[in-house]
Amino acid sequence: MGGTQKKPISTMEKRAKEEEEKAPKKEKKQKGGKAAVSTLTPEQVSLKRALEEVQKQKATTPYELSTKLGINISSAKSLLKQLEKQGSIKVVAKNRRTVLYVAA
Repeated sequence: MGGTQKKPISTMEKRAKEEEEKAPKKEKKQKGGKAAVSTLTPEQVSLKRALEEVQKQKATTPYELSTKLGINISSAKSLLKQLEKQGSIKVVAKNRRTVLYVAA
């Protein structure tokens, strides 16, 4: 009636040690996982290239631009702000979380 019993602490410690030893081996095998985003600065990514990406789509968010160009979201935001100041793009919708841009 008591159900299954808990394992002794020594058994749990042994299992934890075995898992720690196996963990580094698993990490080496998972090299082809998710693609890493490079940390390019807005200066390295030209405004012309960013404008081309914005013009290809109906509307663009900083997240979409960052994934297309392979840059950080903060860099994408600054690129979009620079393009807005130039008058190349305009803001369609804005809320506290994100901004939606369209080519002018």
